Amino acid sequence: MEVKQLTLIEYYGAEDDLRELFNSIKDRGYNIIGPKIVDNVIRLEELKEFSEIPRGIEDIQKPGMYKLVRGEFFRHGPDSPKKFLFPPRLLLFRVSKDWTIEIPEVEEKLIAFFGIKPCDLAAIKAMDEVQGELGDPYYRLIRKNLLIIVENCIEPGETCFCSTMETGPIAGSGFDIAYTRVEDFIVFSADSEIGVNLLKELNLRPLDSEKSTKYAKAIKRAIDKAKANFSIEGLPEKLELSLNSPAYKEITEKCLGCANCNMVCPTCFCFDVVDVPNLNGTVERIRVWDGCFSYSYAMVAGGHFRPDLWARYRHWLLHKFSYWLKQFGRFGCVGCGRCITWCPVGIDVRESIIKILNWVRTYGEVTE
Repeated sequence: MEVKQLTLIEYYGAEDDLRELFNSIKDRGYNIIGPKIVDNVIRLEELKEFSEIPRGIEDIQKPGMYKLVRGEFFRHGPDSPKKFLFPPRLLLFRVSKDWTIEIPEVEEKLIAFFGIKPCDLAAIKAMDEVQGELGDPYYRLIRKNLLIIVENCIEPGETCFCSTMETGPIAGSGFDIAYTRVEDFIVFSADSEIGVNLLKELNLRPLDSEKSTKYAKAIKRAIDKAKANFSIEGLPEKLELSLNSPAYKEITEKCLGCANCNMVCPTCFCFDVVDVPNLNGTVERIRVWDGCFSYSYAMVAGGHFRPDLWARYRHWLLHKFSYWLKQFGRFGCVGCGRCITWCPVGIDVRESIIKILNWVRTYGEVTE
C-alpha cells in the first residue's frame, strides 16, 4: 500500500523493520544517539550498530534505587537529550599566552535520537521554549537538523508520572517517527516529512482490527499506570499559596542538597561560567551545568538570597510546577521520575506535592 498518507496513522512491522530503520538513518549520515548499557546503567550514547540497543533488559526504578534485571522493557537512565543539546561542559573560548582569543567552531552535525521516551521528547519541546530565537547558539545549531525517533512507553516504571503531566506515555506530536512494541509486533507512525519518507522504505502494513485493539489496550494500561496522585488542574495557583508552608522544611530534613535532581532533570537549564588556567599558559572559559540546590547558586556580591536548603527546594519545586508555566507556557516537569530515582535519599517529588497540597487545603492561604 502507498504510504504517503502515513503521518499520524499507525502501521505495523517487526524487529527487522526497526533494524532497517536504524540502518537507513545511519546511511543518511546521522550520528545516532540511543540507549546503551554502560557500567550496568542505561546511558544515552552514540550507537554504531542496532544490536547495541539493549533487549531482554528491564530497569527497576524506585525512590533512590536503580538496577537492571532480565525483562522485556526498560525506561531510561540518568541521561536525557539535554546531555547532547546542552552539554554539561562546553568550551566558550580560549585565551592564549599572547592574549589571542580563540573561539571554537561548532560543527554542524546530523544527530538522530533513536529510542528516546515520550517524556524526553516533551523535555526537548520544553527546552525549545527556553532557548527561543535568542537562545544558546550551540543548542539551536544541533536542534536544527535533529531527527527524533521515539519509543512509546507501554510499561511505565514506579517513578514515572508522565500521564499526569500530559507528556506521555505515548508521544502525541513533535517527533519524526514513533514506534511502540506490542506483544509480537511493532506499531510505527510518522509526524514529519522525513519520517514519512523513512517509513516508506520499510515493509509495513496497516493495523488490522485485532492488532489495533491490542495496541489501544496497551496504551490504556500505560496511561493508567503513569499517573501520580495529584492533578495539574489549578496546581500552579495552589502551590503558590504554600510559600510559608512548614512542609518544605519537613521534606528537606533528609535532603543532602547534592543537586542530583538538577543534574538528571531533562529540563533544568541553569549554568555557571568558570575560567580554568592551564599549565601551558592558556586560560579557558567554560560553561558548566549548575543547579539551584547548590549552596553557591544563590550567592551574590551582597550576600546570599536563598541560604536555607528548604528555600532552595521550594524554589525548585515551584519553578517546575508553577513559575515555568508563566515563563514559557508549559510545565517544567515532564514526569520522567529521574529526580526520584536518582535522589540518594529517595525524596519523591510526587509525595512532596501531595504534602504541600494537603497543607494548602487545610490553611487555604499564606500565613505569616
